Amino acid sequence: KKSCSHCHATSTPLWRREPGTQRQLCNACGLYLQQRHKLRPQELIDADQEDAEADDDSSDGAKNGPECSHCHTRTTSVWRRNKAGDQVCNACGVYARLRKKDRPLSLRKNKIKPRAK
Repeated sequence: KKSCSHCHATSTPLWRREPGTQRQLCNACGLYLQQRHKLRPQELIDADQEDAEADDDSSDGAKNGPECSHCHTRTTSVWRRNKAGDQVCNACGVYARLRKKDRPLSLRKNKIKPRAK
């Protein structure tokens, strides 16, 4: 069975390869390496495994799925990680990256706003 040569994940939306050695990587490790030119840190791997275990333990169908660690929304166009490795929604992640502070909860909306064309 396939597994990531770095984090040992056995399930991923896309398998990738390490450029120098051609070893198999999961999507998360492959993208991290491609963007930052270094292997994914252990704390991010551990955080992903904790998220997976929490999803396995959860039996509530409506509440199943990721949740932003800051604003607690469950709907977003893309999930991100903050500097501490916590999973955050797109809005909280982008706000924190651009403004170097947490997004005020008063800005939270229940509807995702599409990009204007």
